[in-house]
Amino acid sequence: MKILILMSGSIACAKATGLISLWKKAGHEIKIACTASTFEFVGQATLEGLSGHPVLTSVFAENEMMEHIHISRWADCLVLVPATANVINKLSAGIADDIVTTSWIAALSLNKPMYLAPAMNTMMWNYPATQNSLEKLQQWGVQILRPNSGDLACGEKGSGRLMEIEAINQSIFGKKHKQKLLITAGGTREYIDGVRYIGNLSTGRTGAEMADYFTSQAYDVTWLGASNAIQPKLPCTKIRYETFDELSKALQSLLQSNHYESIIHAAAISDFSVAEITINKQKIKADRQNKLPTSDTMQLQLKKNPKLVSQLLGWSKNKKLKVVAFKLTNSKDHDQQKQAIEKLVNQASIDYVAHNDLSAISQNAHPFHLYGDKLNGVYCASIRELCHQLEALLVEK
Repeated sequence: MKILILMSGSIACAKATGLISLWKKAGHEIKIACTASTFEFVGQATLEGLSGHPVLTSVFAENEMMEHIHISRWADCLVLVPATANVINKLSAGIADDIVTTSWIAALSLNKPMYLAPAMNTMMWNYPATQNSLEKLQQWGVQILRPNSGDLACGEKGSGRLMEIEAINQSIFGKKHKQKLLITAGGTREYIDGVRYIGNLSTGRTGAEMADYFTSQAYDVTWLGASNAIQPKLPCTKIRYETFDELSKALQSLLQSNHYESIIHAAAISDFSVAEITINKQKIKADRQNKLPTSDTMQLQLKKNPKLVSQLLGWSKNKKLKVVAFKLTNSKDHDQQKQAIEKLVNQASIDYVAHNDLSAISQNAHPFHLYGDKLNGVYCASIRELCHQLEALLVEK
């Protein structure tokens, strides 16, 4: 594998050189790009000797004006180690002012594995901008190799110590089982004719954000989304549906032919579909191929759709499939809300229920309460917090 190691100025640079030796011995080809401050901690000759290649140090080096583009395309994998608070916050803000930041930014859209291993003092690690930047980078698909706690170079104890070399190697090249995860998203359309349908206002935002989060954490994600739903930004398997029947058939086919460990069933499914239409006392069946005539009145007879969530485990090839259901309620009907959640939680085929209430959802707020075995309404302030909670539950042995 061709690995581009990007280094920024930290006392952990000396420790990071162990990766170069380790990966060279494993047969990987290594090239290195460094910020100017890197050489305050490790010599350029050392890095060139270990890697066997000249070290890239400037965007404006003679005959290398486009090297930040070329090197990004050359690499199969990029590892920023050590990553200081300075460079982390630059990358989050889109600042490209040296060979490290320009090479990284040029590579982000190429969908290559990108790893970032921070190293810094605890106060710099805990600084809000640093944590916000790490969260943003993670959302963009970067895998964060979180630092350890322990003795720091400054003599203090706390978080910020560069992950150990063997642990970094294991995180990147260790044989890991990538959990297969199925996520449904968006709302169904139940057609009346070729231009009219019964639907709902679901945008699919929750499913898209969850797909991006779990993809960024190296899960093998399949997103089963409505035709008009917001799509995940990160690369994953994407499958479309429109109607209840299409969703039902897709779920059955996917679950029977794949060994998914978990399903997050966030789709907003219509409770009813169109059974029969009456126009001018004439009964007509729904027809997606034609437009029905305009009239003063139109009567729709609806039929109840079965609950798909209760069938998922039965369809599944993996009989230990973990099922996450969603329930949207109206706070005005408190007793009904409580009964609906209890009914879902008590189903043997459902492991967890993510509940939200219509009155609490806005453009800037999307809170949840998570229910399940030994969980009695754990509060999650956002979709991302819900992902964190679910990840801990879904990977339990």
